[in-house]
Amino acid sequence: MSLETIRLDAYEPRALVWDGDALLNRAGGAIYRLDGSTDHVGRRYSYAFDAVTTLPGSDLSVVYSRLHTKGLVIRGSEEVREINRSYYQADAYEYPVALGRLPTGREVLVHCPEAYNRLEIEDLVTGERLTTGAQRQPCDFFHSRLAVSPDGQWLLSAGWVWQPFDRIEVFDLVKAMTDPAHLDENGIGIDAWSEHSSATFLPDGHLAMWLVGDIDGEDTAVQSGALRIVDPAQPVDATVVSPVDALGTILAVDNDHVLALHGHPRLIELKSGAVVRSWPEVRSGLQMSSILPRNEPPPCFALDAINRRCAIAEDTGITVIRW
Repeated sequence: MSLETIRLDAYEPRALVWDGDALLNRAGGAIYRLDGSTDHVGRRYSYAFDAVTTLPGSDLSVVYSRLHTKGLVIRGSEEVREINRSYYQADAYEYPVALGRLPTGREVLVHCPEAYNRLEIEDLVTGERLTTGAQRQPCDFFHSRLAVSPDGQWLLSAGWVWQPFDRIEVFDLVKAMTDPAHLDENGIGIDAWSEHSSATFLPDGHLAMWLVGDIDGEDTAVQSGALRIVDPAQPVDATVVSPVDALGTILAVDNDHVLALHGHPRLIELKSGAVVRSWPEVRSGLQMSSILPRNEPPPCFALDAINRRCAIAEDTGITVIRW
């Protein structure tokens, strides 16, 4: 049976991850199955954790609070270690944290434990700092919405600078392991500035970026909204698709589609920018940047790209969309 939407009753679901045909609340100690049944499993944390990022193919994840300073590395439901970020502007923008595997296979955590503008790479479990020994002078950039490419080569930071303006940067993680100062400038040189933005790595390692609002008033494509597809190995060559609507947060579904979450979920074809599917009855927030809207914080969501489904939570329940 194929359904486009499933509604599950749930009380304050947060930090959701998929586990087969069930959704685990990593911060709330509950499991929600697609048949509507619910159990309490693991631990419920009293701290305001409301988001989670996971390491694919493992039981390791980080639960964190998007607008606070605390995160927690967990294995299954067991605590491994705590992580922190600077208090500076922490109540305005999304906590910067990402998990990944380097090309060597080493499992790492990337975050900003000391300053908003200084990226560090650590061993995920032990916390060993892997970016030491270099003279570091990071530029004035608020790192946020971090992500590691599927092959472990590239690091995305979709953050912001004072005005505020959005900026998207990509760094070479392999290079950063021998030269940590690489993380302090503009990375591999992707020039992506706009009033609002989001980005996601596709399964093939290319980067899809949504930009809107050209700050220089010269790029008419970005003024009205544009998608860019970039190969990080050749950052100066980009495929541009424009115009597109306000997409907000975008999530990679496959190499040809992303799920856009501004207002309501839409399945977007990257080649044309066309809306393939739309769910106008499902509210999915108004996030347009790493700076979160105070009037309507974005809901928790969990994407299962392989099985073509996404869960979007609100205080009283979870809506699962499938296509």
